[in-house]
Amino acid sequence: MVLIVKRMHEVLLESKGIRTDQYFIPPFELRKGELVVIYLQGGPHYDTMKEQLVAIFAGEVHHENVKIFMPLAFAECFEESRLKRMFNPTTVFKYLKRNADLKSTMISKIFEIDTFIRKDKMKNLDYSQKKRLSLCSVFLRTRNVVFDLRGEGPVGAKETIKFVNDEIKNDGAAILIDWSDYVKNNCSKFIAIEWLADFEELKRIGNGSVKLSEMY
Repeated sequence: MVLIVKRMHEVLLESKGIRTDQYFIPPFELRKGELVVIYLQGGPHYDTMKEQLVAIFAGEVHHENVKIFMPLAFAECFEESRLKRMFNPTTVFKYLKRNADLKSTMISKIFEIDTFIRKDKMKNLDYSQKKRLSLCSVFLRTRNVVFDLRGEGPVGAKETIKFVNDEIKNDGAAILIDWSDYVKNNCSKFIAIEWLADFEELKRIGNGSVKLSEMY
């Protein structure tokens, strides 16, 4: 009985597999301390599938094959309007003041990893730096996150993965939804999509003449 209770506390998410007529995402569990990578491959399907997976993992929608014991929060990359960027751009300090606890030791860690300073404007940061700031704000709200590496190059992505792996050691967990297998050897579990559609149907999905089937 004690073992069962302990196991339930360790498992944050359990998927028995997500299947449609076009693809299959194999079963997996997310436990504390783990980084699970879901590899969707690149293509026009990626953003749509990522959005649906994020909604499921955040507990916003129900999927019959996925049990959420603790919902995950998505790390949105920072964006601001063109007018704001031109006339009143957000600084790193303003972003952190609005989205994080400035007294947290994690804030100090961010400034050790990256070279920007508090008065720097967010619009001048690269995608990788903005993603780590976003992850920082999410980790201060919850220890369980889902994220992507959109816009990041190999060097920046490596730093982001290192940051996430360091954070989830402290009673956290993360899911990376990626289009590349770059992190295959630097994660706890690597879950690759299996396409059930044949080559011709995949081409039609790619050019938009056939609709990608939804998960829910």
